[in-house]
Amino acid sequence: MFKHLHGGNLRRAMEKYGISSEKIIDFSANINPLGFSPKIREVIIKNFDQLSHYPDPECKEAKKELSRYFKIDYENIVLGNGSTELIYLIVRTLKPKKALIPVPTFCEYERALNNNNVPINFYKLIEEQEFSISISEIISQLAGIDLVFLCNPNNPTGTFLPKKEILTLVKEVQRKKIFLVLDEAFIDLYEEESLIKEVKNYNHLIILRSLTKFYGLPGLRIGFGVGSSKLIKKSEIQKIPWSVNYLAQIAVREMLRDEKFINKSKSFLFEEKEYFYRELSNIEGLKVYKPSANFIFIKLLGNISSEGLMEQLAKKRDIDSGL
Repeated sequence: MFKHLHGGNLRRAMEKYGISSEKIIDFSANINPLGFSPKIREVIIKNFDQLSHYPDPECKEAKKELSRYFKIDYENIVLGNGSTELIYLIVRTLKPKKALIPVPTFCEYERALNNNNVPINFYKLIEEQEFSISISEIISQLAGIDLVFLCNPNNPTGTFLPKKEILTLVKEVQRKKIFLVLDEAFIDLYEEESLIKEVKNYNHLIILRSLTKFYGLPGLRIGFGVGSSKLIKKSEIQKIPWSVNYLAQIAVREMLRDEKFINKSKSFLFEEKEYFYRELSNIEGLKVYKPSANFIFIKLLGNISSEGLMEQLAKKRDIDSGL
């Protein structure tokens, strides 16, 4: 059985290589290297004593803030313990009979479907075509499907589809009454291409967003989904109570209102991803795919494996690549 692994496990690296966390430069998790807004630190310290109380199970204040910031209706929002919780929640709520997933992509779609015994059709992306995703190809494979997962930008390939192309798919799944889960966890650099405001027009469209990667808060675990009010109500019934902790809920307001940090992060990430792409492309033995998000997809040429490269880097005490 294939073992799914995620990056960002500093504890494992520390124990395996005997390195303190301060000496590890972690390229295995796609988190904002600037960290998080200093305003979040302030509000967490100020509200630390509130940890003796249960968090709001309905996440009302956080939902209001998301509604204001993204200009979407309150009734269309559900919060989760990271967007990963919502992937599993959607599958439990919709109970699909068969799903379609482009691969390679984020492994949790497959795991959530497998956990619920949902058969999967895989649309295999082609390396010679730069792992590009064809909307027409997805549409041609919709027979017998009632749920599609699509990640944009795609993790890990970095493939990015413009809003206009995805809307073609949205209209088709709406016509065929197939649900489309569009995971926009890495779309922060291209917010104008998000389909988050289209949910009001298409009741078979579900958007997933992360509030941990761009905002540098993976330890707080918070994400949100946007769908029809009917679907959101059904999913709230299936949701685990108190899955979003108090500190995560109060952080939402601060992260979305710190425009200075948001703008600084976007400028920094735009510049750095291009810099990394140029520099990595100059290294012999690597095929580097042009990034559209704050991560870069690389193929190792020659005889070295990703595990072997990780071991060599760790021995140098430079980084734990987590590849």
